[in-house]
Amino acid sequence: MTIQSNQAPAKSESQVGCLSVLVRLAWIFGGFLLLFGVMFIAQRKAPLLADISFWLFTFGLILLRFVDIKFLKGETMDNHPATLKHWRRYSLGLLITAGCLFILAKILAHLKLIS
Repeated sequence: MTIQSNQAPAKSESQVGCLSVLVRLAWIFGGFLLLFGVMFIAQRKAPLLADISFWLFTFGLILLRFVDIKFLKGETMDNHPATLKHWRRYSLGLLITAGCLFILAKILAHLKLIS
């Protein structure tokens, strides 16, 4: 006689799906792309477009992290389940970093150090 378990089978690594992996890689490495935004802002070729793109990309990363945690069972960098507390910390850190980079880009643009 066999006893049936009421537990749902645990998801294996292959069942997680590539969407969650892509989203996780995007929010982890997407912050580095903000450096390219600094370059575009400092070049002064399309200032309004560069500024808007920079901030849309920043808020897009924050939204991506939220989607990762809320809907894709996101994890922290050390593979623990992420919570909205992690999202708030990520958002605050990214906004502070983006703000500092934006100010740096505007200073570089004003000094015309990058053409």
